[in-house]
Amino acid sequence: MLRVIKLTKYFGDFLAVNSISFEAKEGEIFGLLGPNGSGKSTTMRMILGLLKPTWGEIYANEIDVIKERERAKRIMGYVPDDPILPERLTAWEFVNYIADLRAIPRDEEREKRLYELFDLLDLNDAIDDLIESFSRGMRKKLAIIAAILHKPKILVVDELFTGIDPKGANTIKTILKGMRDQGSIIILSTHILEIAEKICNRLAIIKMGEIIASGTMEELRESTGENASLEELFLELTGGPDIQKIIEFLEG
Repeated sequence: MLRVIKLTKYFGDFLAVNSISFEAKEGEIFGLLGPNGSGKSTTMRMILGLLKPTWGEIYANEIDVIKERERAKRIMGYVPDDPILPERLTAWEFVNYIADLRAIPRDEEREKRLYELFDLLDLNDAIDDLIESFSRGMRKKLAIIAAILHKPKILVVDELFTGIDPKGANTIKTILKGMRDQGSIIILSTHILEIAEKICNRLAIIKMGEIIASGTMEELRESTGENASLEELFLELTGGPDIQKIIEFLEG
């Protein structure tokens, strides 16, 4: 289980995350949603141990992430929104480098898993190409391989589907569901609300650093009293566009 307790982060005088608390259980995809600047990425970086909270607690499978950061990192994987990868390495060199860092034995099982992941994500033809030649979508797929090759107990993904083609997106959704079914915890941030609605077991919506709603889709609908889509609920809770202003702008 991942437990986040009263997590708070200040940058100087700016309060980016304000006493956020939630739990994500084994075998669950937990969606972390919110407008740009709401505190989602800051929250995820604190969960990963990449950013120290001002105060609060984080426990990953009972490991105190703040006090035992290196131990916690061993059971986590991370796919950032815009992966920064070593451009002068080939794709194969990069994933093997990551496998070495993860202390995965250099044996037939490791090689088989890597080839399977390249095949699943349609990167076989680029396996020996330099990363500098990769498109944004290809880089994202390669970052996914690097993040899941050690079979993490907790996977944190930030805007995973940006730049991914429809076939790749479907493959990634299937991989995430498979990891969930095997007991992994997936923390997912995305602006593609249709995907979040389809694959997330539970959701938390963040606005200005605070969780303003959380639960399953059914619970969110009950809280608003509407049988609406996630997009409609999201816009209602976070403040959607003023339709009359848009009409006046277009007409003007």
